[in-house]
Amino acid sequence: MPKPISILNHVLGPIMRGPSSSHSAGSLRIGRLCRDLLGGTVTAIDCEYDPNGSLATTHLSQGSDLGLTGGLLGWEANDERLLAYREHAEDAGLRFGVHIIEYGAEHPNTYRLQVHNGDEHHQVTALSVGGGMIEVTDIDGMAVSLEGDQHVLIAFASDGSPIGIQSSAQPFQTGAEDELKADTGAETIRYLHPVVPVCGDDTSQVPFRNASEMLVFDDGRNLSLPQLALEYEAARGAMTQDEVRQQVNHVLTVMQGSLRIGRAGTHFTDRILPSQVGLYQAAEKEGTLIGGSAFNEVVTSVTSVLEAKSAMQVIVAAPTAGSCGVVPGALLGVGATMSASDDILVDALLTAGLIGMFIADGATFAAEEGGCMAECGSASGMSAAALVVMAGGSTQQGLAAASQALQNSFGMTCDTVANRVEAPCLGKNTMAAANALAAANMALAGFDHLIPIDEVIIAMAKVGQQMPRELCCTGLGGIAICPSSKALQARLER
Repeated sequence: MPKPISILNHVLGPIMRGPSSSHSAGSLRIGRLCRDLLGGTVTAIDCEYDPNGSLATTHLSQGSDLGLTGGLLGWEANDERLLAYREHAEDAGLRFGVHIIEYGAEHPNTYRLQVHNGDEHHQVTALSVGGGMIEVTDIDGMAVSLEGDQHVLIAFASDGSPIGIQSSAQPFQTGAEDELKADTGAETIRYLHPVVPVCGDDTSQVPFRNASEMLVFDDGRNLSLPQLALEYEAARGAMTQDEVRQQVNHVLTVMQGSLRIGRAGTHFTDRILPSQVGLYQAAEKEGTLIGGSAFNEVVTSVTSVLEAKSAMQVIVAAPTAGSCGVVPGALLGVGATMSASDDILVDALLTAGLIGMFIADGATFAAEEGGCMAECGSASGMSAAALVVMAGGSTQQGLAAASQALQNSFGMTCDTVANRVEAPCLGKNTMAAANALAAANMALAGFDHLIPIDEVIIAMAKVGQQMPRELCCTGLGGIAICPSSKALQARLER
């Protein structure tokens, strides 16, 4: 059985800059592991992308080049230097090459990388599996499964071939490298450090992995959804519940900062949409908008966060960068109208993370595998349950709201205009947040959602498998290939 999902790793994160979590943050984490593999110095990288995947058409516009460069230079995903990554790469003497080669990649986000310095060369195959999470599957012909959530020692023979590997959820004790060298007769040992916040291994134990198991676990205890989320993540990450709350509170602080930056208006040369949020604020002040204060506050908040992302400001990909406006927009927007405290908002984020864990365990956050249903659809389900908690609703009402919101999101395409994660992303983020608000109110009113959320997630995964790749973040279908979209793309490339 796969390793349990971590709410803090997979759902409420990463904290990052860039257009796409699977492209920007995911590739940055892959780059950091490659840097460790070469002992801290990389002078050249050749990226090989299969034409049948998504990266051949999106690696530049959606931030794979940016992310890999940042990782190879040793940066975090929220580093301000990412805004000028090309200049920093040139200053560091890093040569960057891209090659489109058909090699039968099975995953649409497959990175086959040749990384070099003056003394070493390694071939690394890695996957970006959605929401910034990764898996390294091959190093120099040695099959591995490294998700960046462990401390890893790799032993290399004198001819440069890998001959042994050791991993641990805890930092290695002094002398571990010498012991591995003695056991394997290795010439060199490389230490790959974790690149995600919460470490774990195959022995990680969790109390449940889906909603049905959670209800059995809770039988007679009457724990709330945020309390159940704390029970889960504390077990998954071997942390105290207070430590989990502190990390979620940090996530909230970053989201609030993104909202403030976006609300003030943003400017960035390399984007297709100018700041729109001022138009909405002005129209609301003039009384020309339809809808109540909560709805309009949600739209303003979603737009603010999306525009902060498009200006390369720091955001939380919860669960992805492409859908990063939904959860903070819905929760902070509604929270502003009800004067919600930070404690209430942390409870709401824990609830959103719990629903996201169910989705990540049973389906995917990767648009390359499930279209925008996997991104904005997932965020909508997460937000719906969180809004129910903010309103004082029950566990059953929260699960009902998440189920309804997900049902409403099936089949959403990911067909970005001009290959940029801006449009129709802005509209779909606002639609997803509005859907969450409607689904929450329907659940609070006692509407029957009919299908349990676990069944909805299974169906969601199957729908994603049935969607054509042209509609799954490749820029090869939908409005991405409209004449106006192609003209915008050509103008940006010039």
